[in-house]
Amino acid sequence: MNVLIPQRPALYCRLSYAPDGSLEKVERQEADGRAMGSRLDWPDFCCVYVDNSRSAWQRNRKRPDWDRMLLTLDADSGRLVPADPKANHHHDGIMTYHGDRLIRQPYDLELLLNIADTRRIPLASVSGVRDLSNPDDRFILRIEAAQACRESDNTSRRVKRALGARAERGLTQVGGARPFGFGVQVGTRVKTDPETGEEVEMPLYDTTRQVPEEARLVADAVEKQIAGLSQNGVVKWLNAQCTTTTGGPWTTKTWRDYVLRPRIAGLIEHNGELRQAAWDGLITEDAWRDVKALYDRSSSAYPYAGRERRYLLSTVAECGGCGSVMRGRPVGGQDKPHRRTRYTQYYCPTCKKVSRKTDHVDSYVQGRVLRVLHDPRFARELRAAEEAQAPGVSAQIADLERRKAEKTRQLEELADDPDLDMGLAMRALASFDRKITALRAQMDASAGQRRLQRYVGISVEEWMDLPVEVRSTVVRDLFQVVILPTSRRGPGFDPATVRMTRRRP
Repeated sequence: MNVLIPQRPALYCRLSYAPDGSLEKVERQEADGRAMGSRLDWPDFCCVYVDNSRSAWQRNRKRPDWDRMLLTLDADSGRLVPADPKANHHHDGIMTYHGDRLIRQPYDLELLLNIADTRRIPLASVSGVRDLSNPDDRFILRIEAAQACRESDNTSRRVKRALGARAERGLTQVGGARPFGFGVQVGTRVKTDPETGEEVEMPLYDTTRQVPEEARLVADAVEKQIAGLSQNGVVKWLNAQCTTTTGGPWTTKTWRDYVLRPRIAGLIEHNGELRQAAWDGLITEDAWRDVKALYDRSSSAYPYAGRERRYLLSTVAECGGCGSVMRGRPVGGQDKPHRRTRYTQYYCPTCKKVSRKTDHVDSYVQGRVLRVLHDPRFARELRAAEEAQAPGVSAQIADLERRKAEKTRQLEELADDPDLDMGLAMRALASFDRKITALRAQMDASAGQRRLQRYVGISVEEWMDLPVEVRSTVVRDLFQVVILPTSRRGPGFDPATVRMTRRRP
């Protein structure tokens, strides 16, 4: 067989799993590829394409450098990208460490072969050289791709079965960093560096056992967030107390990802279903559901969720003229350093016709709130609402979502059935949505009731010591506040210009 020598070859490297972003193994692939190219008398590689921590088995997983390389192999110059130095010229050969680094799906191989139909493109690896335009080589490559796909499927099946067996015992998959709040050291293990041969002693953790101090911090942080403290406030408090298990600072993303995991409530998720875990939760399941409900409604209920709140009623009060939310701002000299701000006000950014001084409105609103919190009738209302609350709302929601997903899959499979009544099917799915929406509203109301119970009978001094975002949340739970237009000018405050409507538990 004549060995093809490309004039402008490319080198492709890929690593399926690199959770720490390490390029070490990819660099080894590149070194081996360059050595093989030298033995084959190939020219130097003008481009090295790297897809690190990218799976070639999952068809829905994007491989950016793979896509860029395919553009350069296509004979159609119109597909090149002039601004991209790795996609603005053609290549006529590919070097890779092994064929399964390049492709693990027959689909990818056929895509590559279709591009190579008009050009003789050699494909080289440590196992030899193939000509993508040669029928015999194509046949061998298709067999290898089918074998690689089968091996990936077998591996996936074994992994799923192992995960299912662990889930039956209330356990999750092993690996990764120690979860915060869990992991008592029970011993050590020796890890050998594959490059240097150096042995490093690594700790072994039992992640079903709690770390008391960390567990207390998690419970306190969740309690603060349910009580109305913003996500930013919780993160700042945590950073003043501790770091993550990897030694880094807490961020809004790390906290959100952490607190939404069912692990902290003593649960695990498998195939979309929640199961009891083999460990005790750091918080109760109800508390975890409350936090999830807060995040679920944050995008609509809190347009500026996460920013540090400065004004009690900003985005809480509504404009009586146009219905938009009011915002707070300083007035007088805020853009001129030599002038002092005279006062702050709530204003409507939409119609720009309604505004009030913040100190007058805040004093009036907080007085009304404290009056309700000290009223014995309100405490009785909360108790009655709690007793009337149907138990197991979260479980009902989970069951409805599971049934809806199952029904959706069935409809997708029967989409081409001429006997299928699509109108009836869509009404069935809509009924699921209506029930789920109603139950979520019930869950949100329940979370608000539990939040208000914390502040029944609170003193004025204790109220003013609360963070402003907590007080703002309590006001939102208790009242709809509308600031009305007025023609009055001058000092003083007219309570008739603020309409406060009680929200019932």
